[in-house]
Amino acid sequence: MLGSIVFNRWFPFVDLGLALLAGVLWMKGGARFGWVILLLALLPWGMRVTVHQPAFRRTRLDWPLLLFLLTAVLGVRTAVNFGMAAEKFWLIVGSIILFYALAGQSRRDVWLVAAVLGVVAAGIAGYFLLTNDWGAPTADYFGPIRSVGLLLMRVRPSLPLPVFHPNKIAGMLVILVPFILASALYAWQKRWWNWLLLALTCGGLAALGLLLTGAIGAWLALAAGLAVWLFWEVGGFVSRKGVGSQTAVFLLLLAGAGVVGIVVIGLAVGRVTAVNYSLAQRYDLLRQTMYLIDDFSIIGGGLGSFPPLYSEYIRVIPFFFVLYSNLFLDVWLELSFVGLLIFLLLMGLSFWLLYSSRIGPAENRRTADETQSRRRKVWSRRELYLFRWAAFVSILAMALHGLTDDALYGGQGTPFLFLGIGMAVVLSRRRSRRKPMIIWTRGKLWMGGTAVLAALVLVLVLLFHRPLLARWYVNAGAGQMARVDLAIWPSNNWGGFHSEMAYEPAARQFNRALAYDPDNRAAHHRLGLIAMKTGDYVTAVSHLETAYSLSPDHRGIRKSLGYSYVWLGEFDQALDILTPISELPMEMAGFQAWWINRDQPELSDNAEKMGAIFIEDVKPPQ
Repeated sequence: MLGSIVFNRWFPFVDLGLALLAGVLWMKGGARFGWVILLLALLPWGMRVTVHQPAFRRTRLDWPLLLFLLTAVLGVRTAVNFGMAAEKFWLIVGSIILFYALAGQSRRDVWLVAAVLGVVAAGIAGYFLLTNDWGAPTADYFGPIRSVGLLLMRVRPSLPLPVFHPNKIAGMLVILVPFILASALYAWQKRWWNWLLLALTCGGLAALGLLLTGAIGAWLALAAGLAVWLFWEVGGFVSRKGVGSQTAVFLLLLAGAGVVGIVVIGLAVGRVTAVNYSLAQRYDLLRQTMYLIDDFSIIGGGLGSFPPLYSEYIRVIPFFFVLYSNLFLDVWLELSFVGLLIFLLLMGLSFWLLYSSRIGPAENRRTADETQSRRRKVWSRRELYLFRWAAFVSILAMALHGLTDDALYGGQGTPFLFLGIGMAVVLSRRRSRRKPMIIWTRGKLWMGGTAVLAALVLVLVLLFHRPLLARWYVNAGAGQMARVDLAIWPSNNWGGFHSEMAYEPAARQFNRALAYDPDNRAAHHRLGLIAMKTGDYVTAVSHLETAYSLSPDHRGIRKSLGYSYVWLGEFDQALDILTPISELPMEMAGFQAWWINRDQPELSDNAEKMGAIFIEDVKPPQ
């Protein structure tokens, strides 16, 4: 009985459905029901094992995925907030389970899988259209988009459902829309009009949802991915006319589009203020995040750490700071450089799998004496052509959108992190017994990997042992300090003085780092912060001045040093440092009452004086 269920053609779709359901439940329930949801998601695995079958289909990406999961486990152990880390961990587990649910599908059913993904995209878009608030004070939409959204809000039902950020919705839609397009083209080729109607309906709803998110980065990422596909098709059309090779035409079109894109961006930066501001904001985010990455360069900051770390040590505020993030920087900060390398390896291997399984020009020309079975095999491979390109566009759009936002690692979209990669695996699966082009043999992997790793570690230890030890101690101390500062986050309130005892383990690590590297910026910065948090502003200024001389662009150091000057009554020096800090007047007004409530009238007076000086001398604040 159980065997007939497991070996049924539709059982992989049950696996896929449970994986999608588990992802939704992890989005909603977080870590509270993590293990229960995991049992639900792994039910098909257990059923396969019961009938003496492998729990899941092995792929050529198993080892990188396992290593990525191990970095996530380490990220939970090193996290600054266990609750946030646990929620993030289960979402990553959901992404891996969805990967194997997709990889376990039959190649003959890829078109059905794409149809399912189209329905999922329509569901996501429909949820967004029913819940988003286009009239929120913090909403930033173009006029026409806001007008359409407000009109929709007047006619839709009011549902008490959680609201997802538009950029997160856009990130999920851009990786699903290519499969809707492939489904529509496939159904049109097959003359399956009902399936074509379904694809067009899902595509229309997804396109409307994507448009009303107002996420320009997502639009451009999807457009770039589809343009690459279009250029390849145009190259094929031109080559069939005998003008040139498909690859040459493709590269020429790609280069031309790149030049046009650079020119358009350059003109937009010079003439459109919003574009200039957006690019400047993202560049500043890159610089400031790299400072954080340097603080946690060895083992990472832990899962779910990007928002609290950026708010606490870069913005120096006790509440969540809404910002445009970056997929790759988030992975680097939270899972270390090793985690980023593994993630890039997974993306690179998925591109290679799709490239190596493409239909080459020679395969499109067959002789008259070709057997019927050979023609059927070729036609079967050509059926997959559309979906291979859809997977390619999906992964490329994820990568491009990841440069401007973090929809698939930093929030509810994480279960879709490996969706495109999973589709690439099933679409590149080979039926023949020939060895694949990417071979993971255990002996060669361990011998070669161990030798390379040992040689690399030996060279690094011999040449850079003192800076490496300093970085190790800074990373350890920064994690210990963050667990004290961010135990309850966001607190939405300025904290009071902390006991020196709470920071003693972290301070000991920073002092060890300075013993190996006296000019370590991160160690001086953190020791200055500890002195501030314990009320020793003279010591704080001593360390922060050194850190500021090493990294004058670090916003967190600038703000902390300037505020230390304020509490010491050195207003002229504070003004020179704090001029770019636009939130200073508002915060100084808040600090007046805050210090009074803590019986510090002198510091309250300093806050009042600094606020008045800033308003008078800085017109307007930057």
